[in-house]
Amino acid sequence: MSREKPPELAKSKEFQKFRSWLDQAKRVLISTHALPDGDGLGAETALYHYLKRARKACRIYNPDVLPKRYRFMDPKGGILLGPGEVELWDTCDLWIIVDTNDPRHLGKLWGELSLRSKKIAFIDHHPDIVGGEVTYPPHALMISDPRSGSIGELLHMIFDELGLAKINKDVATGLYVSVMTDTNSFRYARTTALSHQIAAEAIGYDVNPEEIYQAIYSSKEVSHLQLLGHMLQNVKVAAGGRIAWIELDLALRRKYQASSDDTQSFLNLLLLLKDADVVCLLREEDENSIKVSMKSKGRIVINRVAMELGGGGHEFAAGLRSGVPMDKTVEAIVGRLETVIKDFDRR
Repeated sequence: MSREKPPELAKSKEFQKFRSWLDQAKRVLISTHALPDGDGLGAETALYHYLKRARKACRIYNPDVLPKRYRFMDPKGGILLGPGEVELWDTCDLWIIVDTNDPRHLGKLWGELSLRSKKIAFIDHHPDIVGGEVTYPPHALMISDPRSGSIGELLHMIFDELGLAKINKDVATGLYVSVMTDTNSFRYARTTALSHQIAAEAIGYDVNPEEIYQAIYSSKEVSHLQLLGHMLQNVKVAAGGRIAWIELDLALRRKYQASSDDTQSFLNLLLLLKDADVVCLLREEDENSIKVSMKSKGRIVINRVAMELGGGGHEFAAGLRSGVPMDKTVEAIVGRLETVIKDFDRR
């Protein structure tokens, strides 16, 4: 089967510059966004092992520590590292940032490392940021393809073009985790033929889909399910049920000993509501900000709502971080979503 590639990828100035930077780089640092997910972690794992096979010195350093359910990708605890877990170089030749096009999503890491890095390359598949004050330094470039269903897909195409090393089981595992998690197990509209092709190739490298699925999704404690039960009893709706959301404050999360990552999957259950077009999870974080995650069933485009409030994402899956209290955040989000739904109905 032929692979569908972005026609501009190999010929683009950005990719050619990236290839040159990578060829010249002796030290490569890899990062993904704060509150890392399977797409970012799988992608940077694949990139790390690929560059190691190409005999590059590279390290991974993330804004947050590795969630427990992804430790199977780094069983010895020496690769997917976060704050205080790895000694950073004074400088690096190339800093590769995957699964975000927004430096703000790197938290304090951006301020710490953007000046230490001689070159910076973003590899992303989200739409361009609309609004907000996002600036990039002159030594940074962007490789982006919003048509890719995951960063794993985009990396797969990049690996093909670079031709620096052969894919092995470690690389394939990272690509599979990226693709599987960001397509919601191949169910989202942005799932492509390449998504399934990467999965098939991974199985050919002895990647075990059942083991990976169980590691990522069968990872809850009894207390987490008790918290979920409490949350489902308190689902709120608006717009005649077309908007549904749950609110999770910090005190409740601590009562049930749940991390932010432990609760992220709660949002998917709201998609079972037959009348809901858009669902939201609003969660108070440890530093008291409100993390908002939104998903649409595929009719209502929601990323513009997130962008208006300083966030971003895909058309049907987006998020943001709010600095105002929960009630004010709910008011802002629900009000904007109601307007979006009314505009959709008028078409």
